[in-house]
Amino acid sequence: MRRMTERTLFLLAATTVLLLAVSGTALAQAGVNTMTGTLADGATYLLEVPVNWNGTLFLYSHGYVIPGTPNPARDVGNGDLATRFFMLSSGYALAGSSYATTGWAIHEAIPDQIAVLDLFKQMVGEPKRTVAWGHSLGGMVTAALIQTHPERFDAALPMCGVLSGGVATWNTALDSEFAFNTLIAGGGLQVVNITNPLDNLIRAENFLNIAQSTPQGRARLALVSALADGPGWFVPTSPEPAPTDYTTQEMNQFLWDQNIDFPFVFAFRAELEARAQGNPSWNTGVNYRVQLAHSINRNEVHALYEQAGLS
Repeated sequence: MRRMTERTLFLLAATTVLLLAVSGTALAQAGVNTMTGTLADGATYLLEVPVNWNGTLFLYSHGYVIPGTPNPARDVGNGDLATRFFMLSSGYALAGSSYATTGWAIHEAIPDQIAVLDLFKQMVGEPKRTVAWGHSLGGMVTAALIQTHPERFDAALPMCGVLSGGVATWNTALDSEFAFNTLIAGGGLQVVNITNPLDNLIRAENFLNIAQSTPQGRARLALVSALADGPGWFVPTSPEPAPTDYTTQEMNQFLWDQNIDFPFVFAFRAELEARAQGNPSWNTGVNYRVQLAHSINRNEVHALYEQAGLS
């Protein structure tokens, strides 16, 4: 009975998503005025205004786009048809730009997004309320927009945002990079001044997989993650690990490294260094014993080191 109920709920959910997708497509064809174009610096923009516009505009800032991959203008999360459908059908206008470049494009994102607001005012009218929102790197852009242009916004919603700022974010990443290279890779990786990002990432992933295969390696990976307060929960639809389930927490931190963190720290860092014309971060004077003592993961590290027979 329970299995049948779960299957029924799944089918209902799948049907709902399908209907929302179909409805969203129909809405794009009728009931919404869609405007696209290109800004002066080459960035593209997208404006969507429903016929029942309630006067509120949501300006969306997208996240990191890997150099060399498609970079379309977005006014809602990538592929998030359900949210788009809900907001447009509720009377909210949506807008956003592609940014003129990919990668760590903070420099281009802020003026491009403000240019979109100016265009919206010219082409549609002055909004009663303007809300900035965005995911990941777009969360950082959102925070920057309301700091640099507070008069243009009434509210902001930075989601998963890099809110410590670029310097603190990459310095924290360097702490983990440095520890991984020292304890696991034997100094065989480029942690800064990366000359071959793809090769560097492939070698880092190989060292990562080897380390994950032994208790000693997993303990050291836990320490690497702890220096950045890495979360012990990766898949949001899975149960959150218990506070003392250190084995599962470490496995989740491995998934974070494998899928998210390592591509950034061992490959995408090169794009940032090209922008900065050199390495923009440092670990001079960092006391890693103190860093571990302050980490939310310190108990996990101590427990896994003890289980592995390490000091």
